[in-house]
Parts: sequence; structure tokens; C-alpha cells
Amino acid sequence: MANQWQTVRGNRGTKVAGQSAARARKRNPSPLEPAWTAPPARYGVGVHHNVAIRASDGTVLRADIHYPTVPETGAPAVGPFPVLLSITPYGKKAPPPAAQIGGGATPYLIRRGYIEVMADVRGTGASGGSFEMLGAVQVQDGVDLVNWAARLPNSNGRVGMFGISYLAINQLLTAAAVGPDSPLKAVFPVMAANDFYRDVVTMGGVPHMRTVRAYGAVYSLLNVVNPALEFAKRGAHERPRVGGLAAVRQRGRDQRQYFRTMIGDATAGGDTAFDGPFWDTMRASDVLPDIAENKVAVFLVGGWHDAFQRGAPLNYAALQNAYTGRPTNAPMEPGQPLTDRVQLIMGPWYHVSDLDGLHLHALQLRWFDRWLKDDADAAVTGSPIRFQAIGSKAWFQAQDYPFPEATPTRLYLAEGGHLAAEPAGEQTEAILRYAVRGPISGRSLEQWTLGMGSFMAGQAGRRIRYDLDNRRLQREALTYTTAEFTQAQLIAGPVTLTVQATADSTETLWVAHLDDVAPDGASRPLTQGALLGSHRALDPEKTWYAPDGTVIRPHHVSTRTAAEPVVPGELTRYDLEIFPTGALIEPGHRLRLTLTTYDFPHLVPTQPARQALAGGTYRIRQGGDAPSSLLIPLADPAAFTPDESPGDT
Repeated sequence: MANQWQTVRGNRGTKVAGQSAARARKRNPSPLEPAWTAPPARYGVGVHHNVAIRASDGTVLRADIHYPTVPETGAPAVGPFPVLLSITPYGKKAPPPAAQIGGGATPYLIRRGYIEVMADVRGTGASGGSFEMLGAVQVQDGVDLVNWAARLPNSNGRVGMFGISYLAINQLLTAAAVGPDSPLKAVFPVMAANDFYRDVVTMGGVPHMRTVRAYGAVYSLLNVVNPALEFAKRGAHERPRVGGLAAVRQRGRDQRQYFRTMIGDATAGGDTAFDGPFWDTMRASDVLPDIAENKVAVFLVGGWHDAFQRGAPLNYAALQNAYTGRPTNAPMEPGQPLTDRVQLIMGPWYHVSDLDGLHLHALQLRWFDRWLKDDADAAVTGSPIRFQAIGSKAWFQAQDYPFPEATPTRLYLAEGGHLAAEPAGEQTEAILRYAVRGPISGRSLEQWTLGMGSFMAGQAGRRIRYDLDNRRLQREALTYTTAEFTQAQLIAGPVTLTVQATADSTETLWVAHLDDVAPDGASRPLTQGALLGSHRALDPEKTWYAPDGTVIRPHHVSTRTAAEPVVPGELTRYDLEIFPTGALIEPGHRLRLTLTTYDFPHLVPTQPARQALAGGTYRIRQGGDAPSSLLIPLADPAAFTPDESPGDT
């Protein structure tokens, strides 16, 4: 196969490598320790387009193979080299910004001694078969591709996987399916979900179908554009897709119908609006123990503003637990044994982001050099969690999640819009009426459109801030605000809002926003959560409790059979999972909880739920025997070890 590879000549590769090095010097340092210097670029880059791989069921998948070359001649370098595999539904030749979420090779790694395989998911790009989002057949394709990649010419027999979003979830599912002693030794999932249904499809049972619809539209668009890209560099096969243009059009119709059917069913209150078999294959949380059993090393990257912000820390805790034999659905125990095979980096990033200049490719190189090349100097030591908080450029270190350094602190919803340290003895009520206002802009818009607006603006040399002020949302909503903080505090970890309320309707909808209020009054959004009242039942095996029974992270059942109408006039408890965050609250600032019933057009209840919600009035208990309260993990920033290592280059 090697003598058929088309080569990009070494002099071009050397030029680009120099440009990459110059850019790297401007990037933020890595938080990993000890300090590590990346090896220099030694190779050029060659590519062979649309290599055919026959999957277990006979379907032909296609991949581009990017490989190291001898700079002076352009011939394939001898190696042997590890292979990095990326399996994308967005087109392996996808142009920017689509390439940011799953297309294109990384010359930085190839020039330092890696073969890269960019494969099209079946039913997309140039691969045959029918598309099914993260289905079981696709996972088997991942296993087939891993085994095939390990046998490539000049391969050392070891395989890693990398990629963001869909590609990141696919890594976790594949790593769980490969079995023991597989060639797959390490993965680097960026912005991966833990539970697709709870992370992005719904929030507390409230459908997020606008996001899914937008994803489906982008996906379908790329699969119209990609055939032209494949035709320009199609490799040895005759057409971008077997069957020519007619097949391309039919596949586009099939893909649009796939998403249209899913969204229509959820909007109508069908099975996809509830947790169940349709989402089971997309739930990485169910298979994380198998990753530990297979001894695959996992480096997780997540963002506090990511569409999957909930998932990354849960994946970390579950994997650390799995490696040490603890239940994966449980919170970590402070001081439990840790493995260096699981690492987590979190920062104030959206789904599509330049990570504030973090040199991601250097982090990947270090991880893969350690696990695919046995480079002891590349080993990462110290605390396996590093995070940047919203409002801070400092890096903090931790070991366990939830963070034992942060004390769950209860603040009570009080008369006059206060968040108080103690509940009022006298019971009062606040009135909230169900209404739909909007559209909502700011952080919510940017988060659930995957950060594409700010990313595109950044590519054009401009910067858009979506986190400056949230006061527009607070009109006709309930707000509860703390006194000014007298010293800096970190909010670090999961947040829970417990609402005790009565309603005159058979359904309720609760949307909670947590803001940092500056001395000038601007409300900077930090995180949010929501709950459809009929989905209020908790799963006791997956909910996290403190030793005294306090709910520190609710996990709702959200199945059709568990859904329970609200009883009008009956005092009902609702535990809202507010997605975890890391945020620095400066002295003189305050925290504000905004409680409302909408986040349009992002959270849109099903048609049956909207009918049950219409005209509803809620009476929220403040103080008394059943007070509503907010549980926030607060820490002195000094409780976390600051990470001041000079980092990777």
C-alpha cells in the first residue's frame, strides 16, 4: 500500500512546521506537570485518500491515511509509528469551522512520528452503509477500524483515538467495546457526553430539540458539501460515493428524515422525549467500567460553557472509580486510590473553542507519547484534575470529584429576594406564573449553538463576549441574591436547587440560572439547570447524597413509566440539577439565582406538556418547615493547589 500513497513534499511540511512552532510560543502554557518539552518536527506529511476498509458486516468504509514522510524525498518514513484514529460523521475533509468539530488531520502530530487515519462514519462522507447516530453497528465499526489500523504498513501495532464532540463520544464507546489486549491503548476525548439524553437532548426532561435540530441541519449540510471535496481528492475509487449523484441526494434525504423523525417524535411527546432504548446506545456512562477493564488510558477535556459541561467531570469520576473497583455511579471518596490513566482538564470554554490558546496538540502528543511510545519522560504526574475557573486565569489542581475542598453550602430562598444563610422561621410564598418569553440571548444562546458565534468571530480577529450581563432574563422572573462576599470564593462542582412549591396545574417547569453579580450590577451567567415537574422522581442508585442524606447531585429517572403528573395544590419537592461549574467570585461580588419558567427557544416542552403547563401558577415556599434552598459547593481558592508549572511547548 505504501508505494501508492500520494505525498505532500517535505519542503512544504517544513515551512508549516515552522509556522506551527511560532504559533505555539504564543499559546498559553500547559497545566500538566512536570514540565515537558515536545520533540521537534522530524517528518513531512503524505496522504492517501479514501482507502477502502471492509467492516465486519461487509460494508465498505473509507478513510484518509496521513503518514510521516522523509522531508528530503517525500517517501514514506520507515517508522514504526503508532496510529491515531479519528472517526467522523462531519466529513474527513470538512472545511473550517466544521473541521474544528471533527475533520482534518493534525500535521503537528504526524511530523512528530504518528500515522493518522481519518475515517468517515458509515452512511457519511465516502463510507457506505446507512447512518445511525452512535448506534451499535457504528461501535463495531470502531473496533474493526482499530484492528485494521494496527496492521497498517509502518505501524508499531498500537492505536490511539482523538477528536471532539461526536468523535469524543465515539472514542469512549469504542474503547469500551475493543476488549482486553486490544491495540487501542489511549484515547483523548475532547468535549464528550456522559449521558447524551441528559447532557444535551433534554435538561431535566425538558427537550432541547432546537439544539438537536441545529445539529441535524449542520450535519446534513456538510454531507451535501463533502461529496464535492471528496470528488476533488477522491483517491482510487471512481466516485465520491457509490451510485453517483443520485445516491448522494438519496442519502441526504435519508439523513434529514432520520433527524426529522427523531425531533418530531420528541416534540409530540413520543418515546424519544423520555429516557429509554433509543438513547441507550449513546450513553457512555453505561460502558465506562469496560474501558477500565480494557486498560485504555483516557485524557478528558471539558468546558464549563460546553454543551456537555455536565458530562466531563462525571466521566472522570466514573473512570477513576472503575479503575479502583468502586461503583461508577457513585461520587468519588476523598483520598481514594487514583490511576494516572485518567486525567481531566476543564476551563471556561464553549463546545467549539480555541481553549484560550491552550496548546491542545502538545497535550495530545504528550499523552500519546506516554501510552503509545512508552516515553517515560512524557508521563504526567501530580493531581489528575486541572481546571480554570470562570473569571480566573489561574490553574487549580484537584484529585477527587466532587471536590472535597469545596463545602456544600446551603442558602435559603428568602422574602425580599434574598439568599440567606439561615431559613426564616416564618413561612412566606413567592408567586411564579408559567410564561414563555424570549428569545433568550447571551450565554444560553452561545452554549446551545456550540459556541460557533464566538469561534467564528475569533477567527475573524474579533471577540464576542456572551457572559457580560444577564439582567434581561430577570424581568418578570424571581431573583434571589446573596450579600456581598467579603473574600474570594470558588464555586466548584455540582449545584442543586431544591424547590418546595404548590401549583394549580398538573405540570410545572422550572428553569434556574446562577449568576455572578458585579458591584456595578451586571449579572455574569455561570450555569443553569431545568426540570419538568413530571420528571421529578430521583434514581436513588445514581443520585449523589451526602452522608446525612442531603442531595448533592440529583439524577432523575425520566422514563415514561416514572413520569408522574403534579397534583394541583399539593406541596411538592423538586430537586433541580444545576450543571456543575467552576467560578471565582471576587470580594464585593454577589451570587444571584434567577428562577423562571422558560429558556426559549432552547428549552421547549413537548406538546402534551405545553397543554398541561398553560396558565399554571406556582407558589414557592420561603422559610418555615419546608424551605426552598440552593446547595452550592464553596471553597477558599487557596484550598486548591494552584498549578504554576511552566507547561509543555
